[in-house]
Amino acid sequence: MAITAKSDQDIIKIVEPMINDVVSASNQMNWELFSKYQTNEEANDPENRKNVEKQWSESKFLTSLSLQREVLGVLRRDDMASVFWKQTSKDVAGEYLATYQIKDINQEIKEVGFLLI
Repeated sequence: MAITAKSDQDIIKIVEPMINDVVSASNQMNWELFSKYQTNEEANDPENRKNVEKQWSESKFLTSLSLQREVLGVLRRDDMASVFWKQTSKDVAGEYLATYQIKDINQEIKEVGFLLI
């Protein structure tokens, strides 16, 4: 079944452990865990890694993310599903909008986007 044909709850259930890993990896500045669900092209792209590591070094927020979240919803577009939630930090005040996009690639669910606004 295509990812976009699944219910919101099923998509959230798939994405929750992925998001937990990405958030934990960001806090630890652990590229291997952070890129675990990315496509091979993204995970092995040195520019992608360099960009993420630069953001970690420059942003206290990105290395102090809370594992607690309030999921706001799921959107579907083409063959991709996006989960949106409120993201907070253990050390930086305020709420941010987070989104995590997934897609079924060769019968594997892969991250195709992670953004904090």
